[in-house]
Amino acid sequence: MGLFRVFFPYGWSFMRLAKRASSLALLLAALGICAAGMPALAQESKKSRQPAFPILWQDPGDIPKRDLRYGAGSPELAPQAPFTFVKEDKSGESPKFEVKDARGVEWRVKIGPEAKSETVSTRLVWAVGYFAEEAYYLPEVRIDGMKRLSRGREYVSGDGIVRGARFEPRRKGVERGDEWGWMENSFEGTREMSGLKILMILLNNFDARKANNRVLYVEGPNGVREKHYVVTDLGATLGRAGGFGGKRTKNNLDDFLSTKFVRGVDDGVVEFDYDTRPRGLGHLTVFQPFYYRGEVKKEKAMRGIPVGHARWIGSLLSQLTDEQLTDAFRAADYDETTTKGYVRALRERINQLTSL
Repeated sequence: MGLFRVFFPYGWSFMRLAKRASSLALLLAALGICAAGMPALAQESKKSRQPAFPILWQDPGDIPKRDLRYGAGSPELAPQAPFTFVKEDKSGESPKFEVKDARGVEWRVKIGPEAKSETVSTRLVWAVGYFAEEAYYLPEVRIDGMKRLSRGREYVSGDGIVRGARFEPRRKGVERGDEWGWMENSFEGTREMSGLKILMILLNNFDARKANNRVLYVEGPNGVREKHYVVTDLGATLGRAGGFGGKRTKNNLDDFLSTKFVRGVDDGVVEFDYDTRPRGLGHLTVFQPFYYRGEVKKEKAMRGIPVGHARWIGSLLSQLTDEQLTDAFRAADYDETTTKGYVRALRERINQLTSL
């Protein structure tokens, strides 16, 4: 099974591949017949094709006054009990499921190590002007009608009590659009795009793949439709960055402290301690070309960042107080010792940027 996971990191099996191969001809034939009349269901929605103003970053205003206890959310928008189980979500690496709260709001609940690290990371990204989805961490919560999960059962007790749950809403006014790539977007080469890349490196996000980036359509001020470029999965953070098959972790203070951040400057370009290329048996993912190419492109995209861009994002991050950073970790229920360790480490990394 371990070798299967190396060849097929998304959990494919040879039997499933065989079934796909045997039906390929039929599938292509069906596509040839139906393509001309294919409905919008398999395409971007009509609403998504409407004109929208693309935005990656917006002025955060008075950064020292930003509320990192709630980040992009607020006490008024927080999930409200009782919660009712809807269904399990088997996508991605972390165990997830969907619920509805007392107000009928739909929430995606993530459990496991990423629940804490993602709660913190969304707040740090949001604090300096980037878009982030709301994230609320509940140390313990009861879910009515909780079903047996295929993953993460160790976080759920028999009476529907779930431990360590990150709640992320699916607001009716937000439409989820296509994925966007780190090198295929309208902002490549700008300091704002460089700043977001640096945040991924600062957080040791080893899973900063295109699949975890999403365009969100929202109604902006004065009825203007906006197209927000968002990193929608920030769970693989606050540990050690590394490639598939190597030593990479998430939500691990000791591993986070063991890594460097800025290695130096070469010809006006910052060299970071960030290498997420496949390692060891991870090179066998070459047999899954889409995944392998994505990993290589992710690594390449995070290189070549100018010193000026790094200083700019550093100047924004440096305005955050230690109390604000502490609030971000309190929001995810980290203990005091771990919180202090992360805050010191983040402050040191921010200082490296401002002193370039």
